[in-house]
Amino acid sequence: MIFAKHNPITALIAISATAVALLAAPASAQRVLEKEEVRQLNGVDLLESQGTKLPMDQIFTTADNKEVALAQYFLDDKPTILALVYYECPIVCPTVLRSLGNTINDLDYTAGEDYRILVISFDHKENPGQAFAKRENFIRNYERSATNPSVREGIEFFTGSEESIRALAGSVGFAFNEIAGGEYAHPISLMAVSPEGVLTRYIYGYDYPTQDLKLTLLDASEGRIADSIGDRILHFCFRYDPLEGSYSLVAFRVMQIGAGLGAIILAIVIGLLFIGDRRRTQRLANKLNTDEQSSDADTDSHHSNPSTGTVAGVSTGHMS
Repeated sequence: MIFAKHNPITALIAISATAVALLAAPASAQRVLEKEEVRQLNGVDLLESQGTKLPMDQIFTTADNKEVALAQYFLDDKPTILALVYYECPIVCPTVLRSLGNTINDLDYTAGEDYRILVISFDHKENPGQAFAKRENFIRNYERSATNPSVREGIEFFTGSEESIRALAGSVGFAFNEIAGGEYAHPISLMAVSPEGVLTRYIYGYDYPTQDLKLTLLDASEGRIADSIGDRILHFCFRYDPLEGSYSLVAFRVMQIGAGLGAIILAIVIGLLFIGDRRRTQRLANKLNTDEQSSDADTDSHHSNPSTGTVAGVSTGHMS
C-alpha cells in the first residue's frame, strides 16, 4: 500500500507506511506497483479542516447493531478521539488502533469518564459483526475496562452506509480509494473533536505520545476535563505547533507562571513577616501591662501598712 498526503511530513509518513508494508509482506508479494495502481492512489489526501462541525445527523450502526445518529455522542462535555479505519485492513489500521490502545493505557484520563473514542469503518461493505470483534479486542486490551464500567460507554466501533461515510469523511477532509485486492489507500491520522462536535486537531502517524494525547484532549475540551492544577498549568504552558506537528513549551507562558508564583510567594513572605511583627508587638504590650500591674500592686501594699516612726512619735508625746 501507499499512503499519500499533501505536505512533507505526511509524505514521509506515507513512505514509511509503504516500507512497513513491503517489509511485512512475503517475498513473493514484494513487487513494484504498476502505473495503473499508482494512478488509483491519486486524490488520497488529508485536507485539514479544523473548525468544521461533523455531520451530526448522519446515521451509523454500532457494534451491537443499533442505528444511532452521530449527535448522540456529543451531548456532554467530553472530547472525542475519532478514528477512520477499515476493519479488514491488513497492517496499517490495526497498528493505529494498537498504538492508540497502548497510549490510553498510560493516560491518566479514563475513556468513558473523561473522553470517548469513536472508531468508524469507511468501508461501507463491512458489517456490525466485524465492528464487534474489533471493539471487544480493543476494550479487552484497555487495562481500566475490568474495573470501570463506564469504559464500555466511552468506546464504540461503527459501520455505516456509503452515504453516511462519505458525508463524515468529506467533513474532515479524509479521502480514500479502493485499490486492487479490496484494500484501500487512505491517510493515517486520528482526529480530536470538541464536545460540540467541532474538529480541533489531527494526530498523524503511528506514534501517539501520552502527553501529546493529553494536551490534545485538553485543547479539544478547552481545559474542561483538567482534574488538577498540574493539568491546568500543562494546558496553559504548552501550545500546538502545526509546523512541527507536536506540542511545545511556550516560554512566555512559563514566565507568566513564574511571575505569578513569585508574586504569591512574596505575598506569603510579607504576610508572615507582618503576622510575626504583630505577634511580637502584642507580646511586648502584654509584658508591659503585666509589669505595670505588678508595680501598682507593690505600691498599694506599701501604703496599706503604717510606719514604725509614727507609732514612736505618738508614744513619745504621751509620755511628755
